[in-house]
Amino acid sequence: MVRLFDTATETFIDVESDEDPVRIYVCGITPYDAAHLGHAFTFLTYDLLRRRLEDQGATVRLARNITDVDEPIYAKARELGLDYRDLARSEAASFQAMMRWLNLKDPEVEPKPSEHIDQIASAVKALLDAGVAYRLGGDVYFEAGQFDRFGEVSGYRPELMAAFDAIRGGDPDREGKRGRHDFLLWRSITDPTDPAAWDTPVGYGRPGWHIECSVMAREHLGRTVNIHGGGTDLVYPHHECENAQSSALGSAPFARCWAHTAPMLLGGEKMSKSLGNLVFVRDLVDQYPPAAVRLALMRYHYRSGGEWRADALAATAAEVEAIRAALARPDGPDPAPFLARVRDALDDDLDTPAALRAVRELTEAILSGGSCERAAAGLAKILDLLGVDVAPGAGAGRA
Repeated sequence: MVRLFDTATETFIDVESDEDPVRIYVCGITPYDAAHLGHAFTFLTYDLLRRRLEDQGATVRLARNITDVDEPIYAKARELGLDYRDLARSEAASFQAMMRWLNLKDPEVEPKPSEHIDQIASAVKALLDAGVAYRLGGDVYFEAGQFDRFGEVSGYRPELMAAFDAIRGGDPDREGKRGRHDFLLWRSITDPTDPAAWDTPVGYGRPGWHIECSVMAREHLGRTVNIHGGGTDLVYPHHECENAQSSALGSAPFARCWAHTAPMLLGGEKMSKSLGNLVFVRDLVDQYPPAAVRLALMRYHYRSGGEWRADALAATAAEVEAIRAALARPDGPDPAPFLARVRDALDDDLDTPAALRAVRELTEAILSGGSCERAAAGLAKILDLLGVDVAPGAGAGRA
């Protein structure tokens, strides 16, 4: 049974793999720039989780949204002189290609807010009718003070929440708000030529960021998800606000486990578009096999992250060559203990560094000789579990 660290309770939780299906919602990209290694590291985490659950016999339904209704897209589109819809489509397609190149399985559903405007507006109206939301001008806000468990996902102090509100898309000091942590559900648009606005029962405008994910998760996975994932930068305000409004809409609990991936760093700072310290997946396509990039990312534990080291790719490219050679050998050691180690490592909060040690040791043992004719087949099974495709040319048709 997979054991994951739950951000909300700060304890380890067993993921029940006998549910049909196991429902996982992962917050996806805002498609206004290319996929980078920070994205890849996050989404690889949930791909590995999915593969291990399926290895246990579970059926998994994974939703990974594309946030195509969000302010950064409009700003970038204006800068480039593009229609925001064209920019979003192009970048989403590029992102999907890069994830396939890395051998991530496609999610069962990849919902977009633009395709759920009616459902989102209905949810906003339901929150207004329930008295947990209010109008400020033409905008609609969720009143955080009405939800007595606000803060249970992050565990943050009010002062820290307000600080993050200010730098992560919120407006804690807006005049007229009932509380500093109240967050936007619906943004009124007064310009009738704005391409990203819809006429709905709650007004002419567009949804706020948080309500989009609550509605899409409920629409495609039901009232409660087994695991809600994303980067640690989403703990607050995004996931905190999702939890509050989803609970107010009747989803209690909204998520049984909140799993968060630490950032990938470059120069000591989180890889981010704002800082410009990015390594784009597309720039690695012609230099390294996708298995080498996947292995390099798996050297980091998902809750630790760490400083990206470009020299790791040379090392993992050499590992790929060694694995290929081992797969071609006719015999080696009994692979069963190594497969057991890999499974145990993944069950232990997705301990990918430990899993990779078992892979390296089996590879080296096969190359050293042995007597078990199942060795290469056992190694191949481990690689399939980890999503590591070392076949020459692997990834060529995915990108």
